[in-house]
Amino acid sequence: METSAQENHLFDADIALSAQSSKIRQQAIRQGLSEVLQRIMVAEPAEIEQDETVQAIIADASRYVETFHTAVEALSGQQMMHVSFKKGALLARLRNGSLSFWVQSRPKILLWIVLEKDQKRGFFYPQRHEYFKEILLAKSSLLGFQPLFPLFDFDDYVSVTVSDVALNNSEKIKQVSNRYQADVILLGFVKEGNKCWQGRWSLLFREQAVDWNQLCADLPTLIEETFRNVYRELAPKFAIQPDNQQAQDSFLIKVSGIHKLKDLHRLTEYFQSIDLIRSFYSYKIENDHNFYKIEFNGDWNSLANKFLLDKVIKTTQDISVMPELAEFQFWQE
Repeated sequence: METSAQENHLFDADIALSAQSSKIRQQAIRQGLSEVLQRIMVAEPAEIEQDETVQAIIADASRYVETFHTAVEALSGQQMMHVSFKKGALLARLRNGSLSFWVQSRPKILLWIVLEKDQKRGFFYPQRHEYFKEILLAKSSLLGFQPLFPLFDFDDYVSVTVSDVALNNSEKIKQVSNRYQADVILLGFVKEGNKCWQGRWSLLFREQAVDWNQLCADLPTLIEETFRNVYRELAPKFAIQPDNQQAQDSFLIKVSGIHKLKDLHRLTEYFQSIDLIRSFYSYKIENDHNFYKIEFNGDWNSLANKFLLDKVIKTTQDISVMPELAEFQFWQE
């Protein structure tokens, strides 16, 4: 499935090596695993570092290595190590800990950003503002996000203005953004001063909007904190709780639109891929509807948000509260 590739990427890390000794490689593996845990744990960085389960995992980091290799970057000449860590082994350990974690694929985030310098405002263009783009991509990837940028083609130019973004005309921006099929929209107004940068942001997710301001900071710090704020808002909506904090529940689901055997296989593989689902079985097929009973661990909203994000099944039903029978339509590829 498309989501699994991104989910597995959450468990990868690239670390610069100062030498090729065994000691340096072991340090790099611990550093890489620490970066992965900071990416998937739902807590503040200092809280993650101090967590006993996290500390125990990092102390035994080599146990969780799936593969690794070293290479030299062509442009910089820097020796790098790429490490892939074992998702299954890490989840098994984290389920016995105390912190929640977010290991599903991240929602698509569409960025509309206006830059101001010397009282002149303009859109952030990825092709023109390379340094800004590199920082956005680097800082977002630390938390597993893969931002989308507007095309700024004719449709965008006639539909949205600099003032719409700078003044947070969120309803208009959401309408213009429909063509991108993004799950989340991030509006930013970033001002460059003589000594530092300032930011004003609005995060749009479904019917919710969260706004915040940032005072004086260097650009990398400002962007890193921006994506940390995005993570703070989104992670609890998708997080998996450890076993000792999980409630166990079950519900019935009706899925329409399963017309071919390959559709049935795709739906089955999808249910199997969701860490929140403990078990599921089909109990009847009636009038072209497939009925399942699903048992799951944790919070209903985390599972419902997962369904809505992945777009394998879709619904027009209000599922903010778990219904007696959840009704979904299979999303044809």
